[in-house]
Amino acid sequence: MLNINKNLNGETLTVSLEGRLDTTTAPQLEESLKESMVGIKELILDFANLEYISSAGLRVLLSAQKNMAKQGSMKLIHVSDVIMEIFEVTIRIRSFARRVWTRFRRRNSCMITCT
Repeated sequence: MLNINKNLNGETLTVSLEGRLDTTTAPQLEESLKESMVGIKELILDFANLEYISSAGLRVLLSAQKNMAKQGSMKLIHVSDVIMEIFEVTIRIRSFARRVWTRFRRRNSCMITCT
């Protein structure tokens, strides 16, 4: 279960999340953000009461960040150690995958470009 509380103050939207952001609840947050992000300059996501985030939740955050990069800024506040660890592991995995892919492309460019 995920509770989403929104507070609009001028052009700043603060979204407080409570519960779990996972495969089941990520669409709920995605829809809520789509409805609310029009015209805002700053998006603040408050994770004080967020217990867990899955890859589906990370995808929603990345999408929101991409949208906010076009119209303003986004920041996360009150990120717990548990959630921060998930972010750090995700970043390490993505960095590792990028290095492996780059090496693969250099060594096997014909496998990728030739059909």
